[in-house]
Amino acid sequence: MIPFTIRPTQPAPASLKPGYQVQLDGLRGLAILSVLIHHFEVHMPLWLDWGPVGVRLFFLLSGYLITLSVWKIIQPDLAAGALWKGIGSFHLKRAVRLLPVLYLMLFVGVLMGLPEIQEGFVWHAAFLTNFYTLAQDEWPGAASHLWSLSVQEQFYVFWPFLLIVVPRRILPWTLLGLVLFAFGYRYYCWSTDASVLMRWLMLPGVIDSFAMGSLVACWKSAGQPFSITKGWTRHAWMLAAIAAYCGARVLRLFTFPSESPPAWLAIVESLENFALAWVLLRTVAGWNGWLGALLSNRWLCYIGKISFGLYIFHVLIHVAFSPWLTTFGILDSRARAIILILGTLGVASISWHSMEAPLSALMKRRRTPRKNTSDTAEGNASPTNPHEI
Repeated sequence: MIPFTIRPTQPAPASLKPGYQVQLDGLRGLAILSVLIHHFEVHMPLWLDWGPVGVRLFFLLSGYLITLSVWKIIQPDLAAGALWKGIGSFHLKRAVRLLPVLYLMLFVGVLMGLPEIQEGFVWHAAFLTNFYTLAQDEWPGAASHLWSLSVQEQFYVFWPFLLIVVPRRILPWTLLGLVLFAFGYRYYCWSTDASVLMRWLMLPGVIDSFAMGSLVACWKSAGQPFSITKGWTRHAWMLAAIAAYCGARVLRLFTFPSESPPAWLAIVESLENFALAWVLLRTVAGWNGWLGALLSNRWLCYIGKISFGLYIFHVLIHVAFSPWLTTFGILDSRARAIILILGTLGVASISWHSMEAPLSALMKRRRTPRKNTSDTAEGNASPTNPHEI
């Protein structure tokens, strides 16, 4: 048992369901905006280019929320039949959440005549885009962003079995083992000159992000009288996280310009994960002051709530409208990004209100009134407000 837990410092408004943490929506909103800015080709200094970091933050959020969700299923006194029924319900909810939007995007991509979607349709539909990309040994253009969605789904399949097999008391050590394993995997890929796609797009190379998120879930549920939000510990953790992030940013300067960087640079992702885990930990505890106000802002939280649609459709919006922007002489990258973000927000909002939220609400009405459901103790992962990308 990890000897400390998180005490929320900023409770959710009374109008929200118990356990709902609005700041997690705000954090997700920042993550998806960083991805959009990166993919819409706004040229930022390397230390401000947070697109890849935003994707990694999505992984940590999934590790945190899915761990809490699966724990609601695998109660110690639950019969085997009920356990497998709960696992099946968990995967059904993931399918209802992800498949309609994904398949709609793929169908639109086929109608647009995009070869990356037409030729790899079955791979993308089966959440195997990362394997397809590795097999092609090149980014699949308009479908390239689906690699992270594939990794997410592969994590969903693997994680419940890990949590069933590993006793809760040794789970933190198992998660730390996965963190070391991911570093070792990336180190091996670097040292053997394996494809960059092998080390970046496959689950073993990013499993530490999910594991760090799950560690935050362990801290959350540990139940010991310790808080990282007060006293010297708050400053120590903050300084360590800032140092880790700054170290990762500096090391990336040595990574990308070089054709054969040293293998130890595989630690870059580990440092980023540590920094992001601290950010997630503090968000679970609840930010106060201007950061709390920012992460609780209703517009940012709304962006976080519809982030799945934003992620799924943003590349199609880019492909469809960028030529028109060029035709009309809109060449400034910031102006183009603003227009593309607004267009993506419109499409994602329609998707959320017309399809995603109604389907999720339908699943909520159909579920059995058992306490041991796959909803997490954190209201943010409820069927009407899931935090999966």
